[in-house]
Amino acid sequence: MFFDRLKGTCRLVNRSGRVSCGVVVCLLLLGCGQGLTDQESRSKDGGRSRGPILNDPNDYSIPGLPQHTFRREDNYANGSMTRLYCAGSVGYIFTPDGPVDPQRRWVWIANHFLALPWKYFNWIISQHWYVENLLAHGFHVVGIDVGASCGSPGGAEVFQKFYDKLMTEYDLNPKARLIGQSNGGLIVYGWAFRHPELVDRIFGILPATDLSSWPSFDRLCPPNEIVPEGLSYGLSCEEWPTRLAEFNPVDNLAPLAAAGVKIYHVHGDADEVVPMQANTTVLQQRYQALGGKMTVEVIPGGTHGAPRAAFFESQSALDFLLAD
Repeated sequence: MFFDRLKGTCRLVNRSGRVSCGVVVCLLLLGCGQGLTDQESRSKDGGRSRGPILNDPNDYSIPGLPQHTFRREDNYANGSMTRLYCAGSVGYIFTPDGPVDPQRRWVWIANHFLALPWKYFNWIISQHWYVENLLAHGFHVVGIDVGASCGSPGGAEVFQKFYDKLMTEYDLNPKARLIGQSNGGLIVYGWAFRHPELVDRIFGILPATDLSSWPSFDRLCPPNEIVPEGLSYGLSCEEWPTRLAEFNPVDNLAPLAAAGVKIYHVHGDADEVVPMQANTTVLQQRYQALGGKMTVEVIPGGTHGAPRAAFFESQSALDFLLAD
């Protein structure tokens, strides 16, 4: 039997889908709960998920989440997904179907829905090529929903609880390999500079790393704040200019350099949404000045995600993620 969450409650359900006992009290609502495989949506012959399994707001207890609509489905030939509940949010772990990497290495994706069919992308999986290849090489792939938390301390705390869960329950390699795409760059760097000893490398796909560049101060404070209420920075617009360096990834690179974290970015030089100069070039200059190792793959004429293959099927980037 396994736990099935419905409207904030937990039911014990057998594999035929019948309720075998009454409603039980949900445990660990704000801690990390049990994993849940998508058995209820699989075909009887054991095939992968078929229908749309939309994310359910009732699975969350963090105010403001979820912010996006996506499907929780298995869409990979080389691995299977298990849903994970942690710290008031929902995540997943993809486990390789074939031999597992002997070092149990793994990759952590932000935003987490970029490994899932996302409504905003017309249900296309942004990072399908990377995930499929990582699974084929025996790597686990994980993600946890923190919305557009932009590297906030609250978002980093959820990340840390999720990390602890992964270590305890899945015995993964203690060093994370991170992928941060667009605003996911702020998310992965926001956790990484607070816990540099837990990070092996960071791969940024057109990543935001400077809060003043993207999303800019006016969207980090009311009334236009994009950060989920429960993970907010809690700063006024007047406070941001004087406290930026305290939270800004591009201003907090020294701990990563000291820990020997390796960095690789792929960025388009015509990106007008998250400009390469402010978010990748400056970071590279500062990181290398600190003695850090960083490579930048520049896409000439590349905008924010186009041409698609250049960003989402980079063999050099995949080699970086898989390297010792």
